Amino acid sequence: MIPLICSIVLDCLDTLDCIEYLDGDRKTCYHALVERSKNAPLDDSASREAESVGADRIRGKGRGGNFLAIDRAAWERLWEVETNNRLNLVTAYIVLLAGTGSDHQLSKWSTKACEQHAGMGKPRAKVAIDELIQHGFVAHTDRSTKLYPQYRLQPIPLDSDPIFLPVALVTGIETEASMLRRVRETGDALLLRMLVDLYGLVQLDATFGVPIGALSQTPPDDYPARKVFEIGIHSVWALRLVGGSKSAKGDWASYHRSKSRNKDGAWGDFWARVAMLEKIGAVWYEAWIFDSEESDAEPLFPVDPGALYHQGEGDDVYQLTRTMLDAAANLSEERSNLLERYGIDMLVTLAQHRRAPGIRGVARMRIEADTPGRRLSYYKRRTQIEIYEAGYTQIALDALRGEYSRPMNTSTPQ
Repeated sequence: MIPLICSIVLDCLDTLDCIEYLDGDRKTCYHALVERSKNAPLDDSASREAESVGADRIRGKGRGGNFLAIDRAAWERLWEVETNNRLNLVTAYIVLLAGTGSDHQLSKWSTKACEQHAGMGKPRAKVAIDELIQHGFVAHTDRSTKLYPQYRLQPIPLDSDPIFLPVALVTGIETEASMLRRVRETGDALLLRMLVDLYGLVQLDATFGVPIGALSQTPPDDYPARKVFEIGIHSVWALRLVGGSKSAKGDWASYHRSKSRNKDGAWGDFWARVAMLEKIGAVWYEAWIFDSEESDAEPLFPVDPGALYHQGEGDDVYQLTRTMLDAAANLSEERSNLLERYGIDMLVTLAQHRRAPGIRGVARMRIEADTPGRRLSYYKRRTQIEIYEAGYTQIALDALRGEYSRPMNTSTPQ
């Protein structure tokens, strides 16, 4: 059965797409992919596939062709080898990866692509690529020439957990400067390290963001979750994110910690880089309601703070937030004046048996790698939004009839 499944998936998806879909049998599928790549000729057709995978395919379009993958071991080694310019070395490596095809190995992108997409002049790009060759990250293929260079990058090991990056991180979106170019313009190699590390932290749940324990916006210390009132089987909680701060933890953050004896000073460079990623538009934060205030809490649904200040048309998150606020208002009955004290709080209604919820700003990447994992995460996200939208609509209608005993069904449909 597995070979048949592999054959079907291989015809539809790129290498790492297949691995993502068939997690339990990834090695079986990956071996099939390796054998296929071994038998593939390195002629002009193979070269064309490395750039566009098919005559009519455009880089960045189509299923699986708009992301690249970095082996984590290779990523760490990029920061250990000797180099004249670390920023140029790592930038060139990412550019070459962006030029690979479905095998994530063969690339015809070279110094011209580095200049076009990252603003790195050809002389500097050549030095960086020569260093990549010297350290074994890439190698010329048999068909590579001086005028038409062609490179083969190291294969990703079967047991690897690669970092997925969007090709648009290198090429940019439409006419705007690419994110890679913006990072290089800062001159800070460790800013590029932080950016890629954040992509490596993205988890495949409904948030499709960085784990809140690693980096997130946090509520003000003076405003934890507060129970506003209870009615029937419902509890209404007030959650505030406005006026809070940010928290971070983990090896990825410690990499940027300086040796200063002053605790705050030791983390100065780290937070300055986080702020820079926000300024250049690489990272943003989305408010989410969680089932507790713990760092490993389950995400329930996203909310739109803008819904607190105006009513009108909006996306599905805005509509869910408005419905949630309307449900709390309907439940308040004659205590509506009580809610006026919580004008900048999210009023979240949950069943009384549930523990106090939490709110966090989930760190998300502005440009996302369109992998199968991302599609699965967005399916989960859409499902949870629909569940809570329907639940709060029912609570609001029940409250108008004076019915407060029907719990919200938050189970995921099978």
